[in-house]
This record gives sequence, structure tokens and C-alpha cells, in this order.
Amino acid sequence: MSATEETAEKAAETTERSGYLLLLTGDERRTAEAALGIALRGAGHNLRVHISQLLNRADRQRGEVAAVSFLTGVTLSQHGKIGAVQTKADVEGPGITEERLETALQEAAVHIHREVTNILIMDGLLTLIDEGFIDESRVLKLVNRAGAGLDIVLTGRKASDTLIEAADTVTEMNVIKSPGSGDDAPRRGIHY
Repeated sequence: MSATEETAEKAAETTERSGYLLLLTGDERRTAEAALGIALRGAGHNLRVHISQLLNRADRQRGEVAAVSFLTGVTLSQHGKIGAVQTKADVEGPGITEERLETALQEAAVHIHREVTNILIMDGLLTLIDEGFIDESRVLKLVNRAGAGLDIVLTGRKASDTLIEAADTVTEMNVIKSPGSGDDAPRRGIHY
């Protein structure tokens, strides 16, 4: 190992983690899948991860709900009304009530304030901002309260220019090919 590599390695070991804001936008199913992958990686590094699914309801059919019980340091809460196997009625109207959204935001504030969570994932929050259910300034205030040891992942359909500017990384996911909607049943382990 060269002297430069040794110096970089030592700096990486001693440098305090700084907070990080990651936005995952695009097809919501794909953004959730990516966020769950981040949670799995975090668990593999013994980080404390909390996943707040804002549009999904408490549903034991969802693979991630069952998997969390096997992962040390990972917690999950579901606040929405959209089930694992979606029907047309599931996706009509708002995916979350105002009361449940407020509960989810208060829960996020607790994770930020207590500084015990390393990765906070708020799945679906960008969609709720885009649809006008919550003002982005409130989300930015919440994000700005995060300490250096907390990384925040927000997912959803799209992000505003203001949120994109505030983020460290923004990824947009586009589906190139997918089974036709309604023709093929969702696949266990892949879609839920």
C-alpha cells in the first residue's frame, strides 16, 4: 500500500461521518426496492436503520415486514393504506390519512432528535410532497435537524428543484421493461 493510500485509509477511519441526504425518484416500486437494499447494507454494517413506509399499510404479506425480524438493528413502520397486492381501490385517493402522516413525521423527528438511528428511510415521502400533502419546507427543516451520524433517504415519484439542490445524491429510476399492468400477478419476493 502506498503512503497516499495509507493516509486516505487513516483519514477515512478517523473522519466523523457527516449526514447525507439521498433522494430516490421515479417508479415508486423501484425506489422502495432500492431503499430496502440500502437498509440491508446498513444492517450488514451493524448500523441502526429505521424504515418508515408512508404509503404502505401494515401487511404481513410484504416480504420486508417479515425480514425485519431477522435483521438486528432494523425497524420498520407502515403508515399508509396501500396493500402488498394492489387493487384499483387501494390506489384511488390519498395513500395516507393526515393523522397517519403526522404520526410518521413525529416518528421521524424522534429518530432525528435522539441521534441513535444511522439511516432513516422515508419511503413515499417525495410523492406526498409532490401531491401537496405536506409542504417541502417542513421536510427540509426536519432534514436540516439531522446530526452528522444520520443519513436520510427519501423516496417517491419525483423531487422538487429545492429538494434536489439540498440533496447530496439524487437518483431517478426509469422502468425500461416491465410486465403489463394487471396482466401479470405481482411476484412474491420481487414485488412484495
